[in-house]
Amino acid sequence: MEGLVLSGTNNLFTVLCADGVRRLCTIKGRRIKDLEGVYNALAAGDRVEVEPDAVSATKGLVTRLAPRRNVFGRYNEKGRAIQAIAANVDLVACVTSPRLPPFRPRFVDRVAVLAEAAAVPFLVILNKLDLGLDAATEDRLAVYQELGYEVLACSASTGEGIEELREELFGKVTVFAGQSGVGKSSLLNALEPGLARRTGPVSEKYERGKHTTTMAELIPLADGQSWIADTPGVRRLALRGIAPDSLVAYFPELARLAPRCAFGLSCTHEGEEGCAVVAAVESGSVHEDRYESYLRIREELATSVEYMKKEGRPRAPLRGGRRPRMADYDDE
Repeated sequence: MEGLVLSGTNNLFTVLCADGVRRLCTIKGRRIKDLEGVYNALAAGDRVEVEPDAVSATKGLVTRLAPRRNVFGRYNEKGRAIQAIAANVDLVACVTSPRLPPFRPRFVDRVAVLAEAAAVPFLVILNKLDLGLDAATEDRLAVYQELGYEVLACSASTGEGIEELREELFGKVTVFAGQSGVGKSSLLNALEPGLARRTGPVSEKYERGKHTTTMAELIPLADGQSWIADTPGVRRLALRGIAPDSLVAYFPELARLAPRCAFGLSCTHEGEEGCAVVAAVESGSVHEDRYESYLRIREELATSVEYMKKEGRPRAPLRGGRRPRMADYDDE
């Protein structure tokens, strides 16, 4: 029987089966073939084959994972492996806020890279519009629009922009990603009255929220056509699995310039003479903060333990002579 994975934790998965029954399933043999070396076996949005339990109508075994169209995931630092967050998605939405917590464009840049890696359209949602919008945030949002990314401003509190957001999400499987406290659960409650997702306050002192969502969960909207993969808030977003020299391809404005570099594909875009990317930054046609995000992520990828082991060489020194700080992954 076919099924759709709605959520999962500790190798127990809630699966919506073709007969309309939600079953709590384990994996037959405790692992899925071809998914070795990953942090989790299944993700919200996965299509699977389920063998119903002979005794309990609400239990079953997952026997097969159908091929994925795509997967949105991140590097799990604790498990030192790639963690699939959602599969078979149509849109990645990075939920942000202008304050409480503050707008962190480098975090948005990292989520954009993950969306590009999954070959999925990217949307920036600015929630808490009722708190006001400063000029610096407006400037960065305009940069994302110039890159071709959709940007929507709304307020779960006042309802402003919620109908426009609902239209943008219609008929799609959308991942809601963002830092703790930006209001992902509040947006879901606004989109789907009566859903009653748990929300939490944001610390005025530390400008951070607390985790209220503990695992990725695929939630159907009442229109019967739309799904939201609500994900736990992220404070630190480390990236892996991308070759440092390939990172430029995940920044659209840099990817267009890279072929014009004097050193071609061997250019690191970190200051080589004749680098078209550096020239564009100096002229102002590429936003300097976006370029700084590129440099930070490239440095992180090039000096990661996993990459250096793969290359069979000792870890190289970092730009500035230091190793990544966790604060770098929480980029402001």
